[in-house]
Amino acid sequence: MRWTVAALLRPITFALAIVAAVVTGNRTHTFWLGFLAFFIAMGAGRVLGAVIRGRLDKALYKAIWPGAAAGYAILFDDIGLPHWANFFVSVIAASMTKSALSGFFPKQRIWTRRVEWRRIDLDELLP
Repeated sequence: MRWTVAALLRPITFALAIVAAVVTGNRTHTFWLGFLAFFIAMGAGRVLGAVIRGRLDKALYKAIWPGAAAGYAILFDDIGLPHWANFFVSVIAASMTKSALSGFFPKQRIWTRRVEWRRIDLDELLP
């Protein structure tokens, strides 16, 4: 049941992220902060999906980026950075924050090999 609710929540989250982007863009009179609000709202939707699925460890890990991006956006706006620069710097700083804090969350990114590699002989390549 939880997986079904989480799957049905995705289009609703997408629509709410668009609404958040439009509202933020209209209030700030800039496209860039609305665009950033869209990404932050989509990240918050991913957190909500993980909470509904019962994966609180993943929810906490996924909450780093939207929280950091919102915090950096407010910080850089108060500093007086132009809105277009605020977008790029907030996205980059939030990504770096998530990478820096990923060590506190073990087993979040596990690389797996689905196939076993073998050596290719020249006899297979040449006719």
